[in-house]
Amino acid sequence: WRSRDAIGRRFRFYEKDKPGEWISVIGVSGDIVQQAFDAPADPVVFLPYRQDSYDSMALLIRSGDNSTALSAVRHVVRALDQDLPLFEVSTLREAVARQFWFLRVFGTVFLVFAGIALVIASVGIYAVMAHATGRRTQEIGVRMALGATSKSILRLVLRRGVVQLGAGLGLGLLAAFPSARAMAALPFLSSPSDPTLFVAVGALLAAVGLFACWLPARRAAALHPVTAIRNE
Repeated sequence: WRSRDAIGRRFRFYEKDKPGEWISVIGVSGDIVQQAFDAPADPVVFLPYRQDSYDSMALLIRSGDNSTALSAVRHVVRALDQDLPLFEVSTLREAVARQFWFLRVFGTVFLVFAGIALVIASVGIYAVMAHATGRRTQEIGVRMALGATSKSILRLVLRRGVVQLGAGLGLGLLAAFPSARAMAALPFLSSPSDPTLFVAVGALLAAVGLFACWLPARRAAALHPVTAIRNE
């Protein structure tokens, strides 16, 4: 009834287009999460057990000691009816974990795959940058023979490497954002534009690329100019 008071109003359920009995609203409860994956959540109605009974019931008990609470509940149930079974006993944390088990399993699998992909990307960036820098060994030798210092050689190589890395990371981010937005339609995902994730992965790849430029440039800058010029 939107913003109007629901107390005293009536509603009824339909089963196969057959209307049920009218039910009067006697109270309104706070919002609860009945099914964690329903978005938006379906309306929930509490009905008296004697009015709409089931073949089983669920008891939610607050207790600091689970073992003591369980024995006390068993004693009370046995006192009411010895034929009533008490089953599927668990803590609330265990019940929630059981409902979300597939998220943990698939989350772990996807995390492993993502880690492997990140390692492959890092190795690939290192190999490409190291190879590109290594091919400039003769150029580095000529520059050193003409008076270039080791620091200037490192700055030269790193500057070019930063430009290449920046272009690659920029193109990668341009492709990553639309892909993440497309995946947002899938359930159970966190924010598709999580800045922490993008910054962390980008920083890691940038660090790997810079190291791939610095290591061969440092090795070449440490060579004698004549040896560097003769390098093939």
